[in-house]
Amino acid sequence: MSTASKKQTAKEKVITRKAKEAAGKARALPDKVLYISKYEEIQPISIYVMGEEVASRWDAEHEYLMWYVPAHLVERFAMHEFVVQGRIIKGED
Repeated sequence: MSTASKKQTAKEKVITRKAKEAAGKARALPDKVLYISKYEEIQPISIYVMGEEVASRWDAEHEYLMWYVPAHLVERFAMHEFVVQGRIIKGED
């Protein structure tokens, strides 16, 4: 086996290992991530992220709003003005 083919084989193993690790991390993400209004709200707020509506829900006391954001929208939801300003905060896991 030549040196070039040994290097190529080793490179393919590293790439495969890295791909498997990345896939494992992707599978570990939760289905949905909880966000909560920091202050009491008087009306529900639906937020549109990448053309999809993320509707709010009231908490048990009907004071705070909660959003269950699908995993594929979490990164973009975190860029929303209310999240950046601190009006909406990420919930505890």
